Order: sequence, then C-alpha cells, then structure tokens
Amino acid sequence: MKNDKLKKLRWLYTLLILLLIITAFAIPYLMLNSINLFRGAFLFWILFALIVIFITIKITTYWRSN
Repeated sequence: MKNDKLKKLRWLYTLLILLLIITAFAIPYLMLNSINLFRGAFLFWILFALIVIFITIKITTYWRSN
C-alpha cells in the first residue's frame, strides 16, 4: 500500500479512536444515566467492544515487518 494512503488511513483510525473515547465517556454518563435498567448500559458496552475489536483488527492488518 502506498505511503500516502497509509497516512490517510492512520488519520481516519486516529479520529475513530478519539470518537470512541469520547463516546465511552459521554453516552454512559450523559445519555444512559436516567435509565434504571442494566440492559441499556450492557448493550452499549457490548456494541462498543465489538466496534473496538473491529477497528483494532483493521489497524493491525496494515502492519508489516520491515
């Protein structure tokens, strides 16, 4: 893969990770605090974990040994 495309992908994944970090704090404390059921938070964390796993797999597919 060309170096220019890798730089763009790195920026994209960096922005996605920053967005995930923000949502990891914002959604449970701002949007789910009025829900008294555990199911809402559990569903959020399951979806969050799946997204993080997917992004991690995508990031590591571009690693190579020099």
